[in-house]
Amino acid sequence: MKQLAHIGIGESTYEDQLWKVLEETGLPADDFEGLDYFSLLPFFVIAGASVRSMIRAHGDHSHFEGVIVEVPEELEESFYEVLPQLLEQLTED
Repeated sequence: MKQLAHIGIGESTYEDQLWKVLEETGLPADDFEGLDYFSLLPFFVIAGASVRSMIRAHGDHSHFEGVIVEVPEELEESFYEVLPQLLEQLTED
């Protein structure tokens, strides 16, 4: 699996190619509580990525730390072909 992004509260890292695709959409990055492009996670999944939650447990409670977006290396090219087509639907008038 190739990691495409780590989306954490106030601290995210993206593969350059993925960040470029997202910026080209013109969609706002900070649309959900300091988690860059977090609302687009379903589109990443439809395009072929997997999303893994990072949760920290403390006794009887836990809190969200972020998510990892990954894609099997053999599907990476396909992911980058499909994702812009999906995101284009969000920006159509």
